[in-house]
Amino acid sequence: MRLRPLEAVNLAALGVLATLTLLVWRRLADPGELLLRFALMGAFLAVIVFLTQLPRPLPMALRIAIDFYPAAFIPFIYESLGPLISAARGPACDDLLIAADRAILGGDATVLLQPFVTPFLASFLYAAYATYYFLPLVLGGYLWSHDVGTARRYIFTLSVCFYVSYAGYFTIPAYGPRTALADRNRVPLETSAVARAISQTINELEHTKLDAFPSGHTMIATAVLVVAWRRYRRLFWYLAPIATLLIVSTVYCRYHYVVDVLAGIVLAFATVPLGDRLYERMTRHAAS
Repeated sequence: MRLRPLEAVNLAALGVLATLTLLVWRRLADPGELLLRFALMGAFLAVIVFLTQLPRPLPMALRIAIDFYPAAFIPFIYESLGPLISAARGPACDDLLIAADRAILGGDATVLLQPFVTPFLASFLYAAYATYYFLPLVLGGYLWSHDVGTARRYIFTLSVCFYVSYAGYFTIPAYGPRTALADRNRVPLETSAVARAISQTINELEHTKLDAFPSGHTMIATAVLVVAWRRYRRLFWYLAPIATLLIVSTVYCRYHYVVDVLAGIVLAFATVPLGDRLYERMTRHAAS
């Protein structure tokens, strides 16, 4: 049986997380629930592998689902990280990131931005922040409609980017300025219905809170731009303003420190070519 690179890397991620769960078993409130979740996700991947081995052509809807399932699979991985990060790494390390920001800026970015907080701008940038959940799919859909092979490479590379960012959460767990600098962020952001709705929805849906470093939003947005620049440059010019606003919003909306953003950009530029090379190597190995 030949695994596609995408399933291979996702199975590897599940294996790492399951092993970590066993290592920190006694520090977890419900390790059995986590292992059950990983087992069910592994079973789901087994179904995907089975479908990719079928000799006959599949309906288009099923082919799209098989290629784009990480859009649901990756969030399930993300939602499993919270208890593991706390159990494996202990207290948050926001003090390190705050010190780094102060060394770069001479102060805290969210505090320095408070004179520019207005209901309109907050609403606008919260909306920009929310484009993170759609931006990767826009490029993925565009690539898939033009070249399925290129789209599959992109989906694999983007998955690797997600996993690299998750590794960063374990390296330097941090809540971000919303929490760590709450006493200094005295000008409220959520003064409009749009800002409140987006902020509250994100707070309710994202249960992993120690996810400030690196900025995953920045890393994925940058990775999307890098791939668009390489593959379909005309589309890049449409995506670039949206991605730029998204990156700005991560600091303005107090989700990330500036050092988180810088780390996300650097890691994206490093991980995209790494993911491409890994995809090529794994594809050659599967074909041999």
